[in-house]
Amino acid sequence: MESHYSLRATEFVPVETLRSGDPITDVHGGGQHYRVLESKPVGDSCVVLELECKANDVLRVIEKSYPAGYEMGLSPRQTFL
Repeated sequence: MESHYSLRATEFVPVETLRSGDPITDVHGGGQHYRVLESKPVGDSCVVLELECKANDVLRVIEKSYPAGYEMGLSPRQTFL
């Protein structure tokens, strides 16, 4: 049986290419679904993402950092919330 998050991700993209509004799935980090609010490169080795997520019917905004080259699943352009 395929996991829920792998069914939604259509392609893998490096975090450096993400932009505001992109719906993503962290397929390597537990399958959490996010919407990118802001992407901030930190030098050439790190990207800090401001992300919107929903858990238990509550929207949250979080910041997470990822190494350059880390791949996310880019989900179809539809709301996950």
